[in-house]
Amino acid sequence: MRTAPETVVLGTGFAGLTAAVRLAEDGHRLRCHGDSAIGASQQNFGQLHSGAVYAPVLPEVAAACWQHRTRWFGLLGSEVSRSHGLALFSSHTEVERYTQAWSNFDIPVRPLSTRELDSVGVRPWPAPETAFALPDISVDVTALRARTQAHAANLGVPFAPPESCAPVLSGNEVILWGPSLGYYRPGTLVLAAGHRTVHLLDLLGIQHPLTINRLPYGVLEGSNQQHPLTYWLDGDMLALSPQPNGLHVALPGRPADPIDESKEHYRLAASLAERWPALPAEKLRLRWGQVAEPAGVQPDPSALVVDLSSPPPGWGQVANLIVCLPGKWTTAWHAADQVAQAVAARI
Repeated sequence: MRTAPETVVLGTGFAGLTAAVRLAEDGHRLRCHGDSAIGASQQNFGQLHSGAVYAPVLPEVAAACWQHRTRWFGLLGSEVSRSHGLALFSSHTEVERYTQAWSNFDIPVRPLSTRELDSVGVRPWPAPETAFALPDISVDVTALRARTQAHAANLGVPFAPPESCAPVLSGNEVILWGPSLGYYRPGTLVLAAGHRTVHLLDLLGIQHPLTINRLPYGVLEGSNQQHPLTYWLDGDMLALSPQPNGLHVALPGRPADPIDESKEHYRLAASLAERWPALPAEKLRLRWGQVAEPAGVQPDPSALVVDLSSPPPGWGQVANLIVCLPGKWTTAWHAADQVAQAVAARI
Protein backbone atom coordinates (compact mmCIF):
# COMPACT_ATOMS: atom_id res chain seq x y z
CA MET A 1 0.00 0.00 0.00
CA ARG A 2 2.95 2.33 0.53
CA THR A 3 3.67 2.13 -3.22
CA ALA A 4 0.07 2.64 -4.33
CA PRO A 5 -0.31 5.70 -6.57
CA GLU A 6 -2.29 8.56 -5.05
CA THR A 7 -3.94 9.24 -8.43
CA VAL A 8 -4.95 6.76 -11.12
CA VAL A 9 -5.95 7.71 -14.67
CA LEU A 10 -8.06 5.18 -16.57
CA GLY A 11 -7.61 5.75 -20.28
CA THR A 12 -4.65 6.21 -22.60
CA GLY A 13 -6.31 8.16 -25.40
CA PHE A 14 -5.74 11.90 -25.71
CA ALA A 15 -7.96 12.65 -22.70
CA GLY A 16 -6.18 10.25 -20.38
CA LEU A 17 -2.67 11.08 -21.58
CA THR A 18 -3.04 14.86 -21.36
CA ALA A 19 -4.61 14.52 -17.90
CA ALA A 20 -1.69 12.33 -16.82
CA VAL A 21 0.81 14.87 -18.18
CA ARG A 22 -0.84 17.76 -16.33
CA LEU A 23 -0.99 15.83 -13.06
CA ALA A 24 2.65 14.76 -13.40
CA GLU A 25 3.65 18.37 -14.04
CA ASP A 26 1.92 19.26 -10.78
CA GLY A 27 3.95 16.63 -8.91
CA HIS A 28 1.28 14.00 -8.32
CA ARG A 29 2.26 10.38 -7.87
CA LEU A 30 0.13 8.59 -10.41
CA ARG A 31 -0.32 5.64 -12.69
CA CYS A 32 -2.07 5.46 -16.05
CA HIS A 33 -4.00 2.37 -17.17
CA GLY A 34 -5.23 1.69 -20.69
CA ASP A 35 -5.42 -0.95 -23.35
CA SER A 36 -4.03 1.17 -26.23
CA ALA A 37 -7.16 0.36 -28.21
CA ILE A 38 -7.88 2.71 -31.09
CA GLY A 39 -10.53 5.17 -29.96
CA ALA A 40 -12.70 7.63 -31.84
CA SER A 41 -10.02 10.33 -32.03
CA GLN A 42 -7.62 7.99 -33.83
CA GLN A 43 -10.26 6.56 -36.14
CA ASN A 44 -11.97 9.66 -37.42
CA PHE A 45 -10.49 12.84 -38.80
CA GLY A 46 -7.38 14.06 -37.04
CA GLN A 47 -7.86 17.78 -37.59
CA LEU A 48 -5.93 20.11 -35.33
CA HIS A 49 -8.69 22.71 -35.18
CA SER A 50 -7.96 26.39 -34.81
CA GLY A 51 -11.58 26.97 -33.87
CA ALA A 52 -12.38 28.63 -37.20
CA VAL A 53 -14.92 26.00 -38.25
CA TYR A 54 -16.82 26.31 -34.95
CA ALA A 55 -16.49 30.05 -34.36
CA PRO A 56 -20.05 31.15 -35.26
CA VAL A 57 -21.87 28.00 -34.12
CA LEU A 58 -19.97 26.61 -31.08
CA PRO A 59 -18.07 29.55 -29.55
CA GLU A 60 -16.97 27.58 -26.45
CA VAL A 61 -15.33 24.93 -28.63
CA ALA A 62 -13.77 27.59 -30.86
CA ALA A 63 -12.28 29.42 -27.87
CA ALA A 64 -10.82 26.22 -26.38
CA CYS A 65 -9.37 25.10 -29.73
CA TRP A 66 -7.73 28.45 -30.37
CA GLN A 67 -6.40 28.84 -26.83
CA HIS A 68 -4.88 25.37 -26.47
CA ARG A 69 -3.90 24.27 -29.98
CA THR A 70 -0.29 25.47 -29.68
CA ARG A 71 0.25 23.05 -26.78
CA TRP A 72 0.28 20.28 -29.39
CA PHE A 73 2.98 21.91 -31.49
CA GLY A 74 5.95 20.55 -29.55
CA LEU A 75 4.58 17.01 -29.97
CA LEU A 76 3.72 17.49 -33.65
CA GLY A 77 7.16 18.74 -34.65
CA SER A 78 7.48 19.15 -38.43
CA GLU A 79 3.77 18.46 -38.99
CA VAL A 80 3.00 22.01 -37.86
CA SER A 81 4.58 23.34 -41.05
CA ARG A 82 2.17 21.43 -43.26
CA SER A 83 -0.07 23.40 -45.59
CA HIS A 84 -3.03 25.29 -44.15
CA GLY A 85 -6.62 24.16 -44.17
CA LEU A 86 -9.18 25.58 -46.55
CA ALA A 87 -12.62 27.08 -45.97
CA LEU A 88 -14.83 27.16 -49.06
CA PHE A 89 -18.18 28.91 -49.57
CA SER A 90 -20.54 28.20 -52.44
CA SER A 91 -22.23 31.59 -52.00
CA HIS A 92 -21.66 34.83 -50.08
CA THR A 93 -24.57 34.21 -47.70
CA GLU A 94 -22.53 32.78 -44.81
CA VAL A 95 -19.24 34.58 -45.43
CA GLU A 96 -20.00 37.64 -43.30
CA ARG A 97 -21.12 35.54 -40.33
CA TYR A 98 -17.91 33.49 -40.36
CA THR A 99 -15.54 36.39 -40.99
CA GLN A 100 -17.07 38.33 -38.11
CA ALA A 101 -16.66 35.32 -35.79
CA TRP A 102 -13.05 34.84 -36.89
CA SER A 103 -12.40 38.49 -36.13
CA ASN A 104 -13.99 38.14 -32.68
CA PHE A 105 -11.56 35.32 -31.80
CA ASP A 106 -8.58 36.89 -33.62
CA ILE A 107 -8.22 33.72 -35.69
CA PRO A 108 -6.00 34.65 -38.64
CA VAL A 109 -7.54 33.74 -41.99
CA ARG A 110 -6.54 34.81 -45.47
CA PRO A 111 -8.69 35.14 -48.60
CA LEU A 112 -7.53 32.92 -51.46
CA SER A 113 -7.72 33.59 -55.16
CA THR A 114 -8.79 31.03 -57.74
CA ARG A 115 -5.17 30.76 -58.85
CA GLU A 116 -4.03 29.98 -55.30
CA LEU A 117 -6.69 27.30 -54.98
CA ASP A 118 -5.50 25.73 -58.22
CA SER A 119 -1.91 25.80 -56.96
CA VAL A 120 -2.79 23.56 -53.98
CA GLY A 121 -4.74 21.15 -56.17
CA VAL A 122 -8.26 22.07 -55.10
CA ARG A 123 -10.63 21.76 -58.02
CA PRO A 124 -14.12 21.28 -56.64
CA TRP A 125 -17.17 21.64 -58.82
CA PRO A 126 -18.82 24.01 -58.96
CA ALA A 127 -15.95 26.33 -58.09
CA PRO A 128 -16.43 28.11 -54.73
CA GLU A 129 -17.50 31.73 -54.72
CA THR A 130 -15.13 32.52 -51.84
CA ALA A 131 -12.22 30.69 -50.22
CA PHE A 132 -10.00 31.28 -47.19
CA ALA A 133 -6.82 29.76 -45.80
CA LEU A 134 -7.35 28.61 -42.19
CA PRO A 135 -4.71 27.80 -39.54
CA ASP A 136 -6.09 24.23 -39.33
CA ILE A 137 -3.97 21.20 -40.24
CA SER A 138 -4.48 17.46 -40.62
CA VAL A 139 -2.17 15.37 -38.46
CA ASP A 140 -1.38 11.69 -38.08
CA VAL A 141 -3.26 11.17 -34.81
CA THR A 142 -1.84 7.69 -34.23
CA ALA A 143 1.69 9.06 -34.31
CA LEU A 144 0.66 12.04 -32.16
CA ARG A 145 -0.84 9.75 -29.54
CA ALA A 146 2.41 7.75 -29.38
CA ARG A 147 4.40 10.96 -28.91
CA THR A 148 2.02 12.15 -26.18
CA GLN A 149 2.43 8.85 -24.33
CA ALA A 150 6.23 9.08 -24.65
CA HIS A 151 6.08 12.62 -23.27
CA ALA A 152 4.07 11.39 -20.26
CA ALA A 153 6.56 8.56 -19.70
CA ASN A 154 9.44 11.07 -19.78
CA LEU A 155 7.67 12.94 -16.99
CA GLY A 156 7.72 9.75 -14.91
CA VAL A 157 4.18 8.51 -15.55
CA PRO A 158 4.12 4.69 -15.29
CA PHE A 159 1.76 2.77 -17.57
CA ALA A 160 0.02 -0.48 -16.81
CA PRO A 161 -2.39 -2.67 -18.81
CA PRO A 162 -6.10 -2.57 -17.90
CA GLU A 163 -6.11 -6.11 -16.51
CA SER A 164 -3.85 -4.92 -13.68
CA CYS A 165 -6.52 -2.49 -12.51
CA ALA A 166 -10.02 -3.76 -11.72
CA PRO A 167 -12.38 -1.03 -10.38
CA VAL A 168 -15.02 -1.90 -7.79
CA LEU A 169 -17.56 0.43 -6.19
CA SER A 170 -17.35 0.16 -2.41
CA GLY A 171 -19.77 2.42 -0.57
CA ASN A 172 -19.35 5.83 -2.20
CA GLU A 173 -15.77 5.22 -3.33
CA VAL A 174 -14.11 3.32 -6.14
CA ILE A 175 -11.39 0.93 -5.04
CA LEU A 176 -8.99 -0.83 -7.37
CA TRP A 177 -7.38 -4.22 -7.41
CA GLY A 178 -3.97 -4.89 -8.89
CA PRO A 179 -1.80 -8.03 -8.82
CA SER A 180 1.12 -6.23 -7.17
CA LEU A 181 -0.87 -4.04 -4.76
CA GLY A 182 -3.99 -6.04 -3.99
CA TYR A 183 -6.97 -3.82 -3.17
CA TYR A 184 -6.23 -0.15 -2.71
CA ARG A 185 -8.12 3.12 -2.75
CA PRO A 186 -6.61 5.86 -4.92
CA GLY A 187 -7.07 9.35 -3.57
CA THR A 188 -8.43 10.29 -6.99
CA LEU A 189 -9.51 8.14 -9.91
CA VAL A 190 -9.75 10.01 -13.23
CA LEU A 191 -11.98 8.22 -15.69
CA ALA A 192 -10.94 9.39 -19.17
CA ALA A 193 -11.77 6.43 -21.37
CA GLY A 194 -13.72 8.07 -24.19
CA HIS A 195 -16.93 6.26 -25.11
CA ARG A 196 -15.83 3.36 -22.87
CA THR A 197 -16.49 5.71 -19.96
CA VAL A 198 -20.19 4.91 -20.33
CA HIS A 199 -19.57 1.16 -20.07
CA LEU A 200 -17.38 1.55 -16.99
CA LEU A 201 -19.89 3.76 -15.19
CA ASP A 202 -22.65 1.27 -16.01
CA LEU A 203 -20.47 -1.61 -14.82
CA LEU A 204 -19.89 0.16 -11.51
CA GLY A 205 -23.56 1.05 -11.15
CA ILE A 206 -22.89 4.81 -11.05
CA GLN A 207 -25.69 7.08 -12.23
CA HIS A 208 -24.82 9.31 -15.19
CA PRO A 209 -26.56 11.16 -18.06
CA LEU A 210 -24.16 9.95 -20.78
CA THR A 211 -25.12 8.20 -23.98
CA ILE A 212 -22.99 6.70 -26.76
CA ASN A 213 -23.60 8.15 -30.20
CA ARG A 214 -22.35 6.65 -33.44
CA LEU A 215 -21.12 9.13 -36.04
CA PRO A 216 -20.61 8.11 -39.68
CA TYR A 217 -17.68 9.06 -41.86
CA GLY A 218 -16.17 7.71 -45.05
CA VAL A 219 -12.71 6.66 -46.18
CA LEU A 220 -11.34 6.72 -49.71
CA GLU A 221 -8.55 4.21 -49.13
CA GLY A 222 -5.32 4.86 -50.97
CA SER A 223 -6.53 8.23 -52.25
CA ASN A 224 -4.38 11.31 -52.80
CA GLN A 225 -2.59 12.16 -49.56
CA GLN A 226 -1.70 15.62 -50.87
CA HIS A 227 -5.30 16.80 -50.78
CA PRO A 228 -5.50 19.63 -48.23
CA LEU A 229 -7.79 19.66 -45.23
CA THR A 230 -10.91 21.26 -46.69
CA TYR A 231 -14.26 22.41 -45.30
CA TRP A 232 -17.31 23.62 -47.17
CA LEU A 233 -18.82 26.01 -44.63
CA ASP A 234 -22.21 26.32 -46.30
CA GLY A 235 -24.49 24.00 -48.21
CA ASP A 236 -23.96 20.40 -47.08
CA MET A 237 -20.74 21.40 -45.21
CA LEU A 238 -18.63 18.54 -46.55
CA ALA A 239 -15.24 18.08 -44.85
CA LEU A 240 -12.19 16.26 -46.29
CA SER A 241 -9.06 15.33 -44.34
CA PRO A 242 -6.02 13.38 -45.61
CA GLN A 243 -4.94 10.57 -43.27
CA PRO A 244 -2.39 7.74 -43.63
CA ASN A 245 -5.07 5.24 -44.71
CA GLY A 246 -6.73 7.55 -47.23
CA LEU A 247 -8.91 10.61 -47.56
CA HIS A 248 -11.53 10.88 -44.80
CA VAL A 249 -14.92 12.34 -45.65
CA ALA A 250 -17.62 13.60 -43.28
CA LEU A 251 -20.80 15.61 -43.13
CA PRO A 252 -22.40 17.23 -40.09
CA GLY A 253 -25.56 15.85 -38.61
CA ARG A 254 -26.44 12.65 -36.79
CA PRO A 255 -28.14 9.57 -38.14
CA ALA A 256 -31.69 8.88 -37.10
CA ASP A 257 -32.52 5.92 -34.89
CA PRO A 258 -32.66 3.19 -36.07
CA ILE A 259 -29.56 3.79 -38.16
CA ASP A 260 -29.86 3.16 -41.88
CA GLU A 261 -26.28 2.44 -42.99
CA SER A 262 -27.09 2.48 -46.70
CA LYS A 263 -28.67 5.93 -46.34
CA GLU A 264 -25.62 7.30 -44.50
CA HIS A 265 -23.27 5.83 -47.11
CA TYR A 266 -25.31 7.37 -49.93
CA ARG A 267 -25.39 10.76 -48.19
CA LEU A 268 -21.55 10.86 -47.97
CA ALA A 269 -20.92 9.46 -51.45
CA ALA A 270 -23.45 11.77 -53.12
CA SER A 271 -21.96 14.88 -51.52
CA LEU A 272 -18.43 13.82 -52.46
CA ALA A 273 -19.44 13.10 -56.05
CA GLU A 274 -21.17 16.48 -56.32
CA ARG A 275 -18.33 18.52 -54.86
CA TRP A 276 -15.36 16.60 -56.28
CA PRO A 277 -16.35 14.68 -59.41
CA ALA A 278 -12.71 13.71 -60.01
CA LEU A 279 -12.57 11.70 -56.77
CA PRO A 280 -13.78 8.06 -56.95
CA ALA A 281 -16.87 8.36 -54.76
CA GLU A 282 -17.88 4.81 -55.70
CA LYS A 283 -14.89 3.56 -53.70
CA LEU A 284 -15.98 5.31 -50.50
CA ARG A 285 -16.13 2.98 -47.49
CA LEU A 286 -18.43 3.81 -44.59
CA ARG A 287 -16.91 3.86 -41.09
CA TRP A 288 -18.30 4.73 -37.66
CA GLY A 289 -16.88 6.65 -34.76
CA GLN A 290 -18.28 6.53 -31.25
CA VAL A 291 -18.54 9.36 -28.78
CA ALA A 292 -19.89 9.65 -25.23
CA GLU A 293 -22.00 12.74 -24.67
CA PRO A 294 -24.46 13.90 -22.03
CA ALA A 295 -28.12 13.72 -22.92
CA GLY A 296 -29.89 17.06 -23.21
CA VAL A 297 -28.19 20.45 -23.33
CA GLN A 298 -24.47 20.47 -22.55
CA PRO A 299 -23.37 23.81 -21.03
CA ASP A 300 -19.79 23.67 -22.37
CA PRO A 301 -19.29 21.32 -25.33
CA SER A 302 -15.52 21.94 -25.35
CA ALA A 303 -14.98 19.67 -22.33
CA LEU A 304 -16.98 17.76 -19.74
CA VAL A 305 -15.12 17.36 -16.44
CA VAL A 306 -17.28 16.26 -13.51
CA ASP A 307 -16.03 15.80 -9.95
CA LEU A 308 -18.43 13.25 -8.49
CA SER A 309 -17.52 14.13 -4.91
CA SER A 310 -20.02 16.98 -5.43
CA PRO A 311 -22.02 15.78 -8.42
CA PRO A 312 -24.36 17.91 -10.52
CA PRO A 313 -27.92 16.69 -11.13
CA GLY A 314 -28.09 13.41 -13.00
CA TRP A 315 -24.83 12.03 -11.61
CA GLY A 316 -24.21 9.64 -8.73
CA GLN A 317 -21.95 10.64 -5.86
CA VAL A 318 -18.53 8.97 -5.70
CA ALA A 319 -16.04 10.49 -3.31
CA ASN A 320 -12.86 9.84 -5.31
CA LEU A 321 -13.99 9.85 -8.97
CA ILE A 322 -13.54 12.51 -11.67
CA VAL A 323 -14.98 11.98 -15.16
CA CYS A 324 -13.17 13.63 -18.06
CA LEU A 325 -14.53 13.86 -21.63
CA PRO A 326 -13.04 16.46 -24.00
CA GLY A 327 -15.39 17.66 -26.69
CA LYS A 328 -12.66 17.31 -29.34
CA TRP A 329 -9.19 15.82 -29.13
CA THR A 330 -7.85 19.31 -29.85
CA THR A 331 -9.43 20.49 -26.58
CA ALA A 332 -7.97 17.67 -24.47
CA TRP A 333 -5.51 20.09 -22.83
CA HIS A 334 -8.45 22.29 -21.88
CA ALA A 335 -10.05 19.30 -20.14
CA ALA A 336 -6.72 18.28 -18.58
CA ASP A 337 -6.38 21.73 -16.96
CA GLN A 338 -9.82 21.29 -15.40
CA VAL A 339 -8.86 17.83 -14.12
CA ALA A 340 -5.69 19.27 -12.54
CA GLN A 341 -7.73 22.01 -10.87
CA ALA A 342 -10.27 19.49 -9.54
CA VAL A 343 -7.53 17.25 -8.13
CA ALA A 344 -5.75 20.23 -6.54
CA ALA A 345 -9.02 21.30 -4.90
CA ARG A 346 -9.21 17.92 -3.13
CA ILE A 347 -5.86 18.34 -1.37
